[in-house]
Amino acid sequence: MIRRRGDTSYVRRLYVLRPLYVLRSMFYVLCSRRKDLTSNVERRTSNADGRRTLFIFAFCLLLFAFCLSPDVFAQGGIPGPLREVGFDQRLNEQAPLDLVFRDENGQMVQLKSYFGSKPVILALVYYECPMLCTQVLNGLVSSLKVLSFNAGDEFIVLSVSFSPGETPALALAKKQSYIERYARPGAADGWHFLTGEEESIQALTRAVGFRYTYDPRTKQYAHASGIVVLTPQGKIARYFYGIEYSPKDLKFGLMEAAANKIGSPVDKILLFCYEYDPATGTYSAIVMNSIRLGGILTLIALVTLLIALRRREKRSAFYLLRSTSKSDAERQMSNVEHRPSNVERRTIPGFLPFMPDRASTVAGDVDALYLFLVAITLLFTFAIAGCEIYFAIKYRRRSPDEVPRPVVGGLSIEIVWTVVPFLIAMVIFFWGAHLYFKLYTPPRDALEIYVTGKQWMWKFQHPEGHREINELHVPIGRKVKLTLATEDVIHSFYVPAFRIKADVVPGKFTTIWFEATKAGRYYLFCAEYCGTNHSGMVGWVEVMEPADYQAWLSGAPVEGSLASLGQKVFQNLACNTCHRSDAQGRGPMLEGLFGKEVQLETGETVVADESYIRESILNPRAKIVAGFQPIMPTFQGLISDEQLLQLIAYIKSLSQEQGAPGAPGAGQQAPQAQPEALRSNPVGPTSPQTARPTPRQ
Repeated sequence: MIRRRGDTSYVRRLYVLRPLYVLRSMFYVLCSRRKDLTSNVERRTSNADGRRTLFIFAFCLLLFAFCLSPDVFAQGGIPGPLREVGFDQRLNEQAPLDLVFRDENGQMVQLKSYFGSKPVILALVYYECPMLCTQVLNGLVSSLKVLSFNAGDEFIVLSVSFSPGETPALALAKKQSYIERYARPGAADGWHFLTGEEESIQALTRAVGFRYTYDPRTKQYAHASGIVVLTPQGKIARYFYGIEYSPKDLKFGLMEAAANKIGSPVDKILLFCYEYDPATGTYSAIVMNSIRLGGILTLIALVTLLIALRRREKRSAFYLLRSTSKSDAERQMSNVEHRPSNVERRTIPGFLPFMPDRASTVAGDVDALYLFLVAITLLFTFAIAGCEIYFAIKYRRRSPDEVPRPVVGGLSIEIVWTVVPFLIAMVIFFWGAHLYFKLYTPPRDALEIYVTGKQWMWKFQHPEGHREINELHVPIGRKVKLTLATEDVIHSFYVPAFRIKADVVPGKFTTIWFEATKAGRYYLFCAEYCGTNHSGMVGWVEVMEPADYQAWLSGAPVEGSLASLGQKVFQNLACNTCHRSDAQGRGPMLEGLFGKEVQLETGETVVADESYIRESILNPRAKIVAGFQPIMPTFQGLISDEQLLQLIAYIKSLSQEQGAPGAPGAGQQAPQAQPEALRSNPVGPTSPQTARPTPRQ
């Protein structure tokens, strides 16, 4: 049982702190007296001053002893009339419903006539109270006006006078006043003001823990302030203290008293996140329940979003087919049908509705690894939860005096739960590593397409010279290698249907490849936040039949192949003055350079790939080629990433021409030092002033 003194706590604090005030006064007196004595050393010999100091000290001790007397602390330092005032909480105890009172009309009624189907708010007041009871009723009506519940519909209000001398006429006057202030339809049938005999009043107040006393000197009642909420069966449910009551707390209290039979679904969800505190008489938030509710709502929102996006994608494909001619529709329908391949036949079928289409040879492998991780997670989740439930039931404490047996460790169990997770982790590691190297090691015979990311678009360049923005056309059944670069910030090339994703970082090239197995139109996203319009950096990958792809190539306008454009940049920058094909230039030869090893002046060797050539052009002093002087200027900021890709395509074409039958040096391996082409004096003139760079695009 919790005892609360109502609104008299400030009196108790005043009387309890009184000894501290006395001690402080004693300290000030003694300190001031000591200061006077030390500043007048010559006069300190006076006997009168010594006797006065001793008298003051003895008086203070007597005063302090009086303040610390047992009687003072036994009564809490509270005046007599207030010692019997307060609220004693008796939660879940039954109120006596057979008690008889008079209503505002003077009719004899039993309390049980107001119970049975609705919760009841009980306010114990007396109608002639000069101040506190009026404040209690004012606070109650103010809170009720905020609630969406109506008195008489969802709950009943009983104002019961604990003064046996008051009459129904006083009760009727009070009711008319507060019904007018409440101003709700039917409020007169839902709010009742009762009076009664001393015996009934005492029985009711004792049952709910309401303590009060009569002061003959002032001819008033000293009492606590607050209201009580009871269930429809008459059990005490909640206490609310003071003269102002939070509408939220009052609503939650009524809902709990009614066993959640009143209130909207939203109110019930909010009640799940709050808990009643008997000590304060208020509702406080339950953090864990709020987190659980937030997690459930987040999961529901994600599943709903995935299903909606899936249906939207299917609906878009359906309308696209309907908008085409019959012959085109038949052809596209045949293309959209799943094409079985050796890879897909040995992987898990795509039965999950929220999974994107599988349209590449690696999509099945990625899905298999992903579903394996999900299965392992679910297995351990249910295993751990099942063990927790099983052990909690099996080894529960069956009596308060039960002492559990000591736990002895088991070596076999420790070995099992160490070795099994280790083996599972190794399987995941080697499986993921195999898939990673498969994704990021392009085949040699792949069709190479250069991709440039820029806020906020994707630019594609085909080897034949075709250019596209935010749309990429590729043939079905052909391996495609993507060489990616960015002109500004980090981007991430992501095609969900192909299960490929590659981060595009400034200052380097990234390569990834795929082989489409299913004709259709698939989303292309940037999966890395790259600025304010990041969500608009989307595109399409159009997978076509080989014949349709060739028709598209022949019909699209061409400005020249990527290698020919790179040759123009090469000539415009006067790179051919140093990198000559007769090995007489100040820079190494470029023929046969790409893909070969380059000997550096430090003795190290590097492979002349895309990243090496890019670094050689932008920072030629980073790696100096053996046998050449570091005289090549930097082209950082003078050419764009798109022009870099064109130069790389041109250098690649020189290597391909050298390896062709009948070409000079065909069938012969290029010298190891020649890949140094773009290092010490690579691409470019001897000084930056003689270069003629083209403007950045």
